[in-house]
Amino acid sequence: MVDVREVAPGVWHARAKHVAWVLLVEGGEVTLVDTGYPGDRDRVVASLEQVGRAPADVAAVVLTHAHPDHLGSAEYFRTQVGAPVLVHEREVPNATGERVEQVSVATLLARVWRPDVAVWMRDIVGLKAARAERLGAVDTFTSDPLDVPGRPVPAPTPGHTSGHSAFHLPEQGALLAGDALMTGHALVRTPGPQLLPSFFNHDDDRALDSLGMLAPLAADVVVPGHGPAFTGAPADAVAAAVAARVG
Repeated sequence: MVDVREVAPGVWHARAKHVAWVLLVEGGEVTLVDTGYPGDRDRVVASLEQVGRAPADVAAVVLTHAHPDHLGSAEYFRTQVGAPVLVHEREVPNATGERVEQVSVATLLARVWRPDVAVWMRDIVGLKAARAERLGAVDTFTSDPLDVPGRPVPAPTPGHTSGHSAFHLPEQGALLAGDALMTGHALVRTPGPQLLPSFFNHDDDRALDSLGMLAPLAADVVVPGHGPAFTGAPADAVAAAVAARVG
């Protein structure tokens, strides 16, 4: 099951049970921003079908970062569909597997006594999180607007990973936050804009500092990688996320 909603003109937020991705639709082409877990591939295809498109219409895949729940089907689209996969230049080692940055199994197992963690871990095993295929080749970006459908503008936000990047869509009035902030997660009881739990972040202090890159951006909706879209300015989402962390 996947819930697909147009949150801004041509910007479709597709939410599965544990993660989300975004379809930027421009004419007959699509930019796929993130690709879910490996086990979400059928849901990614279903989300394309819901907006009247097919995998062959994906002109590019753009990753906020290369964790398994965002990387999932990127290599499939690169090798089987022929879509280039773009990551921030600092995310290349993570995307290719040269230097993987993600929460360790030991860290998760230390928390498995919590029922919510145990259930979530069971779910992500079913979604083939441990079998995420790293990329054989990537294209890179820094901060210039990308020449792909939707024309997303990278907003580098390191911390969750070294090369994490959000994307600003000034023409559409939207900000794609990736995991720079989220509004809901299976391991978090309180909804609303906030950072992911600190053990998910490669550098938690830097993740908090990076929110300052998002606050000045002009948008009417903030679209996270986990949880529903936040209706309002990025500055308001950031203020709520900072308050949730330091409060």
